[in-house]
Amino acid sequence: MTAKPAPRAPLLDPDRWRTRADGPRWLYAEPGRLRAIWRLLVFGLALAVFQPIADSFLAPLMSGIARALGERIEAYPWITLVSILAALTLALRTVDGAPWRSVGLGDGAWRPRALATGAWVGAAAILITFALLWLSGSARVVPVPVGDLQWSASSWQGTALRLAVLLAPAALWEELLFRGYLWTVADDAAGPRVALWATAVAFGVVHLLNPGAGVLSTTLVTVAGLCLGVLRERTGSLAAVWVAHFVWNWIMAAVLHVPVSGVPFDTPGYRTVVTGASWWTGGAWGPEGGAAALLVMGGALAMSMRPALWKSNAGQLRTENSSR
Repeated sequence: MTAKPAPRAPLLDPDRWRTRADGPRWLYAEPGRLRAIWRLLVFGLALAVFQPIADSFLAPLMSGIARALGERIEAYPWITLVSILAALTLALRTVDGAPWRSVGLGDGAWRPRALATGAWVGAAAILITFALLWLSGSARVVPVPVGDLQWSASSWQGTALRLAVLLAPAALWEELLFRGYLWTVADDAAGPRVALWATAVAFGVVHLLNPGAGVLSTTLVTVAGLCLGVLRERTGSLAAVWVAHFVWNWIMAAVLHVPVSGVPFDTPGYRTVVTGASWWTGGAWGPEGGAAALLVMGGALAMSMRPALWKSNAGQLRTENSSR
């Protein structure tokens, strides 16, 4: 009697991808792990599949919410966030066989101390940048009549909330992509130094798509990516990095009323007018695109090289996060 052949492993069975030691070298970097190029390819294909799916149900949902509230709500950051979360979940579970901790999102990543670290880093960086502009006479605050606004933004509280609904998911999907999965793949392939620089450069290049982008703004965004990468490395918490990113952007838009990465927002009550050389102020790109921000971020990078700065706080955070 002829024995029946063993059933084939399903396509999405993780063991089908995490092969034994005899797997082809062009496909596997080591037993149990695909090479970086194939991991990124699977992630990219999954993202391309999930993007239109998310758009098909989130776009009408967000449109309905906007009509119910009588306010404009952008759907694209939520669509992108859901798409990246879906692609990341598939990549981690099916291809990598890795937990969320591998992308800096273990249980400890969401502890109040980690989130507070991100919040004060982001807030301090942009407020010191603005202080340099104000002290140099390059920034002043002027009132804006309500009638000058292009849409209903009559209260600061309402505007602050609307900007949070826009900027929080935008910052989160960028961090999941750059300091999350891309960082992890680069780190596995070539180590943390390559991960830091590769993700920072990719972060800067992607922002070339923003209005008014140029060599200076791209350089500054790359430096910002280095700063966020160092925070990721020191704390081990991608959640802390997301909070720092979000707080930086939200303070620019909702508190200082200046453009965020070249994108202006309608804001009530007052507006910050920036004058002087654009190389110093950032010009239409916003304060994060000028030499004032470069001084602050450069100083932050220099300070991060001092181990004592992190021993009592962020170093402990990294230990907590990596153990969960």
